[in-house]
Amino acid sequence: MMRSTARRGALISALWLFAGTAQAAIVNAQASRGPDGALALTWTETNGAAVDVYMGQDPTAPLDQMTLISPADQNGRHSVAPASPEARHYFLLQSTDGTRYRLAERLVPLAGAMNFRDVGGYETEDGRFVRWGKIYRSAALSGLTPDDLAKIQALGIDYVYDLRSVGERKDEPTRWPQTGATLVSHDYELDISAFMAAFADGPSADKVRAAMTAFYPAVVDSHKTQFRAIFAELLEGDDGAILYHCSAGKDRTGVQTALILSALGVPRETVIEDFLLSNQHHRMSGDSGPMAGMPAEVLEVLGGVERPYLEAFFAEIDRRYGGVEGYLAAELEVDAADIQRLRALYTE
Repeated sequence: MMRSTARRGALISALWLFAGTAQAAIVNAQASRGPDGALALTWTETNGAAVDVYMGQDPTAPLDQMTLISPADQNGRHSVAPASPEARHYFLLQSTDGTRYRLAERLVPLAGAMNFRDVGGYETEDGRFVRWGKIYRSAALSGLTPDDLAKIQALGIDYVYDLRSVGERKDEPTRWPQTGATLVSHDYELDISAFMAAFADGPSADKVRAAMTAFYPAVVDSHKTQFRAIFAELLEGDDGAILYHCSAGKDRTGVQTALILSALGVPRETVIEDFLLSNQHHRMSGDSGPMAGMPAEVLEVLGGVERPYLEAFFAEIDRRYGGVEGYLAAELEVDAADIQRLRALYTE
């Protein structure tokens, strides 16, 4: 393959979201997976009307190609059990007034990879919604199991961009199913001097937090080549989906996602909330390897993300370029016409 955007709430966790009108009767919709693998759908119909629940395996399927699994549902919840472990399910909620919402689980649960998430579903400032099943993000893919590979193969991903450095890729090579997807990376060495300094006289949570906060503004320059390539691929508008990832799927990947969602017109507060979801879907072990014996409070900071990190990135963008669109145009070769094309391709 060549060059050829939320309704927010405290329940933003495993996820939600919709595709429909901005003034809708259905709110607070989400899909969450239980320990038994079943998917629990919950929603509120503000007018108290019944909702028809449809299910399918195509994120763009019209209503007549989906299966009605719960007609005239009035209790605001439905459980799909057992949900097929290999297939990704998409749902459409239709109220009696004709309002429709598309809904999916945000996390793609994998045994051998963390933080693998669908970027779709978020509401944009103009009342559209980011399409499900088109843009994915993840942590490292070196530990994928055969079941994981089968599940990924069903997602239709045909472009994978590895944001990791040469050393990271060498230490944990990507394992990918034989799908014919294009795997792309950029050779560079990751500057970890600030983190080494944070550990010099013994690690502390505050020192690691300061190093992380300094890392994010630096990404504006250090990773623009990678960001530019991913946007170029998005602009191709191919039928398949795109995936990008780094080691933890939260920092470099988090910035890339923030740029994409911002370009698609998702409000900044929603972008930040999506960024913070990595705290639910990424874990760092101190049992072995370089993190062995690390204090729990340090591991917590290293393994998570905090609001000031992404705010520091945005502040640098705003200061130097007047906002995300200025950065996209000046450094990533994404102009106003390109932004309109991205929104046409990836929102509905």
